[in-house]
Amino acid sequence: MHKPGFDRVRVMDRIGLAAALFDEGEAERGAHPAQQALDDAARIDSTLVTSRLNTLLHAARPYKTTAVNDLRNRARDLTAARPTTVAA
Repeated sequence: MHKPGFDRVRVMDRIGLAAALFDEGEAERGAHPAQQALDDAARIDSTLVTSRLNTLLHAARPYKTTAVNDLRNRARDLTAARPTTVAA
């Protein structure tokens, strides 16, 4: 069992991994950790996580696959529900 706060760290790690994979042209590989991050992010009220989801959306922009479109829609819904003023 993780101590409080580690859930956010895990989400941030998954977002970072997914964004890096997207940046390297590995859209399908990036979609899996991105979906995991979104699953966890939905349960965490964190402005920082919301900001990083915007970074993930930016990294996923060039890709039009079904998996990436699904995660893009989920991320947009989540960020719309939790607006942030933190720079991405």
